[in-house]
Amino acid sequence: MTRPIEIPWQDFPELCPSLEEMIPRISLIRKKDKKYVAGLEDVLDRARNFSRRKIWPRALEIEEKVFADAKYFDWEIAREGAKDGWLSFAVPKEVGGRGCLGVGMSLVIEEMCSACAGIANIFGAHALGFCAIGLSLDMEVVDRYLRKIVEAEKQGEPWLFSLDITEPSAGSDVEDAEALAKARLSLEAKKVSGGYLLNGRKCFISNGSVAKTHFVTAAMDRKKPFETFTAFVVPGDARGLSIGRVEEKMGQKACPAAEVIFEDVMVPERDRMGAEGEGMLHTMIILSASRGPVGAIATGIARGAYERAYYYAATTRRKGKSLIEDQRVQYLLAEMLRQIHLARQAVYDAAFYYDFEHIPKILAEPMSRIASVFFPYPMRKAFQNLINWDWVYGLMRERAEEKVPINVRSRAVRLSSIAKVSGSDSAIAVCRMAMEILGEDALIREWGVEKCWRDAKLTQIYEGTNQINRLAIIKELRSPGISEGIGLE
Repeated sequence: MTRPIEIPWQDFPELCPSLEEMIPRISLIRKKDKKYVAGLEDVLDRARNFSRRKIWPRALEIEEKVFADAKYFDWEIAREGAKDGWLSFAVPKEVGGRGCLGVGMSLVIEEMCSACAGIANIFGAHALGFCAIGLSLDMEVVDRYLRKIVEAEKQGEPWLFSLDITEPSAGSDVEDAEALAKARLSLEAKKVSGGYLLNGRKCFISNGSVAKTHFVTAAMDRKKPFETFTAFVVPGDARGLSIGRVEEKMGQKACPAAEVIFEDVMVPERDRMGAEGEGMLHTMIILSASRGPVGAIATGIARGAYERAYYYAATTRRKGKSLIEDQRVQYLLAEMLRQIHLARQAVYDAAFYYDFEHIPKILAEPMSRIASVFFPYPMRKAFQNLINWDWVYGLMRERAEEKVPINVRSRAVRLSSIAKVSGSDSAIAVCRMAMEILGEDALIREWGVEKCWRDAKLTQIYEGTNQINRLAIIKELRSPGISEGIGLE
């Protein structure tokens, strides 16, 4: 078993940046809301502690096991995360979670990814799946499914989610309305008595083989994919749902990417998210929230490469002097730090904007949390069938259209895509510079630098390739709302 290098963090305080050093704007925010900033500092400390205590020591061991068997999944590390509360971290407070949003999630993800992006992505992909439900405004479905995460976590057990949108012949097509209108989809939802039958496949689904709940998008008419794209929640043990191939990935190996097969999977009507045909709307809402944290994944990987390279340079002597005294090495370290800092600021541009201007603003309003304000959970459970949930959803959606207009949604798309592209491209560049500093030692697995490079590459691909994200930036600038299909009908 390969053991990672151990960095004595206490001897290198420059590798332990404070919240203000990471996000300078925090000093201004602190003057207006000390409680909010104190909460973020607590999140940073807890995430850093978990990352260095639980993830760092086991990262290479788990990866070696996945190298030997692509289907291997380390449930123990998932249980450790459950014990520390990382599975319900972003679950709304109304259903028992901590209620942290994009800013807090980005802090957590960067810290975890600095140790191992594969392990971190177990928690990140899980959050992606349940946040798609939480941000949908369909409060009855939110209540039923997200509460399961909290209840399982109290028992120290992980209840994992996945986001199932990618299809074999439609990768980034399902993340862009114009492309979706021409996409060749394999999964179809057929309306039947009492619900829908799902038939087809999804592929490259993070956590797909281990998820107990899937957020799934499917066209109800594959000849009209955009107009009929609809979102569903599907339990992992649903009859007819099975797991096909689990991919042998180059990087982020601890988090499985699997093919999910649907064969006459019956989905009750109550497990449809929102209305029929709103699939692209739900997709863009979650991508606007998640592409920023994907930038944080990449930034964390880059920071991990930087930390390893810095420690190597500080503890390696060549020609009678410490390598870090070499001006060329100092130049590379400075450039790495510059790129990390800029990528991180792009992440928080997107995260702060989404948290305070997008759907979370609606969820924070007492009058908009009608399901929680007027129907406490015990009452909702007892009188589930007596509440007109379509009316509740319609009210929430109407409020969202009023308070989160198209120009806000469009800007969120642009900022999140900028963060995703900036972070992932910088991560590749930073990892390359780290390998340059280590030279031939970069291939020694104990240092973890070659793993950082392998992990970084995937961030340019998932959540929409960087090419599709670049297109989204300029298309949204020219035609606000085009990503979610406004003007295409």
